[in-house]
Amino acid sequence: MLIFIVVHLTFDLKYEAIVLAILSFVQLAIVLFPSKKRKWMYHLQVILLSLIVTILCFMEGGVISPVVFFYIPPICMGFLFFNIRTGTTYSFIILGLAIGLTLSSINHWSPFPPLVLDSYQGFLFFTMVFIGVSADVVWTLLEYEKGRNNADQELKTYNDEIIQQEEELRQQQEELISTREHELDLERTKTSALIEEQKRIKAENDLLVIQEALKYTAEIQKITLPGKEVLKDFFKEHVIIYQPKENISGDFYYVNNFNNITLVVVGDCKGHAISATLLTMVISGYFDSLQELPYYPSLLLHNLQDYLINEFNQKIEDKDQIKHEVNLSIAYFEGNNFIYTSANGRGYLIKNDQIKELSYSNNPIGDTFSLVRQYKDTEMTISPDDIIVMYTDGLTKIEDKENPKELLEISKEFYGKYEENWEKGIMKYIKKNFSNTQQDDITFLAFNLN
Repeated sequence: MLIFIVVHLTFDLKYEAIVLAILSFVQLAIVLFPSKKRKWMYHLQVILLSLIVTILCFMEGGVISPVVFFYIPPICMGFLFFNIRTGTTYSFIILGLAIGLTLSSINHWSPFPPLVLDSYQGFLFFTMVFIGVSADVVWTLLEYEKGRNNADQELKTYNDEIIQQEEELRQQQEELISTREHELDLERTKTSALIEEQKRIKAENDLLVIQEALKYTAEIQKITLPGKEVLKDFFKEHVIIYQPKENISGDFYYVNNFNNITLVVVGDCKGHAISATLLTMVISGYFDSLQELPYYPSLLLHNLQDYLINEFNQKIEDKDQIKHEVNLSIAYFEGNNFIYTSANGRGYLIKNDQIKELSYSNNPIGDTFSLVRQYKDTEMTISPDDIIVMYTDGLTKIEDKENPKELLEISKEFYGKYEENWEKGIMKYIKKNFSNTQQDDITFLAFNLN
């Protein structure tokens, strides 16, 4: 502004310089006005700059004045600092002003003499205007780039904070966070800092609600699992280690008696944590509803497979459905008779200092892509000192690889010792391998019968 006041005085355009000086003071007041709503300041600057250009052009002959090129910066600001709709509105307003100046030039409405552009003075003035317009446009682009970089940095900082707060709920809320962050990314480009702060607070409150809900779900899930006092009624000695990766778990265990047959189940429901947790409760409820057990545990697996498919109304030809795979180890005990079968579950028998890994099928239950299942029953006679171990694959999944060798070596020491020694050995193994990173839920049940 100061430079163009000097330029107008140099070319003996005193009245224009006076008008420009008055409007410059107004512009200075807008810039220095202590307002947090910078968006309105940009609006006022666009309007004031358009007004300055219109007045100067009117005083210098209308649309033929080189100053008319200063309409370019406010048009740029309209599109860069606002949205397309606002930029288009300003463009039409400026077009209307330009049409008015054109009519003013044609009808000689201005009482001021027009500039003589074909003179040496007019050529210099035109050159100065061209340089000024170019500099103003460059400044506008630099300010826009600076503002965008600051906004990107603020968004990055905010996203880092949100990610850190939601780390514990990462798997359970993956879909929710993805959707929410996408919505926030769109809204941050259109809203003020105050609105963004309000939305951040709301997101934190939503997370607190979800955390409370998950905590309550975990408490409900624990109620459905038999406690140590219940297990004492079935086992002479036992160790149960139930360690979810997050607050809630897809693992479960079940113990009950059906007509002098003790049923022991250890399972792992795959999939998203919340749905897997609910599925554990559905399966436990199914076992509770049984009046008697099928003759072999393999028949129980088949019946449970049919129940899950019918209950969830799944269709074989629907290949896009969500699969609810369940890995199960099932054991029947009647006196010294022991029958075991597995749907991709894990178990072994400790007899003297020898370990016999119990055979298992690689086929889980719950999905409908392969309904033909072959589950093998292993039947044998056990002694009261024999120890049965049933566990989920989270206990042996180390660095994305399943390696049961170390667990088997530790379990060899269980025979002839008390359950306190069992628990001490297995907890030492867990602390060694999972103190930093636990990749899956862990369930470990070791026992011998009464």
